[in-house]
Amino acid sequence: MIDSGRTRAFRAFSGEVDGVEGLYIDVYGEGAVLIVYEGRVPAGFNASHEAATVLDVLRGLGVRAVYLKPFAKDRSKLGGALPEVVTERTPAAGEPVAEGLLVRELDWRLEVRLYDGLSTGVFLDQRENRGWVRDWCATRIGRGESARVLNTFAYTCAFSVAAARAGAETTSVDVSSRYLEWGKRNLERNGIDADAHRFAQMDTFEFLSYAQRKGLVYDMVVLDPPSFAAGSRKDRIAPWSAVSDYARLVAAAAKVVAPGGAVLASTNTSELCREGRLDKEIVKGLGKKPRWIELPAAPLDFAGERDRFAARAFVV
Repeated sequence: MIDSGRTRAFRAFSGEVDGVEGLYIDVYGEGAVLIVYEGRVPAGFNASHEAATVLDVLRGLGVRAVYLKPFAKDRSKLGGALPEVVTERTPAAGEPVAEGLLVRELDWRLEVRLYDGLSTGVFLDQRENRGWVRDWCATRIGRGESARVLNTFAYTCAFSVAAARAGAETTSVDVSSRYLEWGKRNLERNGIDADAHRFAQMDTFEFLSYAQRKGLVYDMVVLDPPSFAAGSRKDRIAPWSAVSDYARLVAAAAKVVAPGGAVLASTNTSELCREGRLDKEIVKGLGKKPRWIELPAAPLDFAGERDRFAARAFVV
């Protein structure tokens, strides 16, 4: 897929799978990110120095900048502050790239920001699942059926882009207005009228409760929540823990799925990625065992990291 030119955002080096624990390299078109986990990389590893080596290796793929993202062993000690290096426009090696860089994934383009903090705007391990959502919607529309997709914890709305590219009606929900605006740009970048789609700046549970009260139903609900969220007393948003709350999330989502509709449930919470653990939470939330839908295999560039993410699709 990478060689086909259809995807310019992928993982090029996968930590211990490729021989160096705690070190990951992600490529985003003409930029790359060197991810370093403190306390896991070999002693004496100099990320700033190695960035130049990474750039030399990746130049043949059109990469001209390597940015550094160090993850502290104990992020709580940072007091909410980020290392300066993750917001510097000047890369660790090479020349700066655009602040809002467009990269191709399958048959759409997404905006990424390589020096906008510890995240980039897209989770690469979900690439094949986004392709599956697109195909699922296209199949329904091809049969003359509706394809109304609710994308919860939407972040920059990459799942919404995939669904909308197939002609689906999408609703994207996130507590961050900044990320929803980013999501609108993602739709527009793909020739999609963002005004024809809905964006709700709300807590996901709040929106699911609202949707149930209003009788709103969806043919697919996408659940891809973070592992943790602190919540906000001011905004009356409860703290979130995937381990404690995933079953409750599934139960709430199932109430707004149209008969015969589907849910895509995903997680990168290590405890829920254990064999059968996500299934258990889904069954607990539904109160029964659902009819499972087969999802694509993990992307080739993440095939060795199966214990770091899990996803299941099922009919409600």
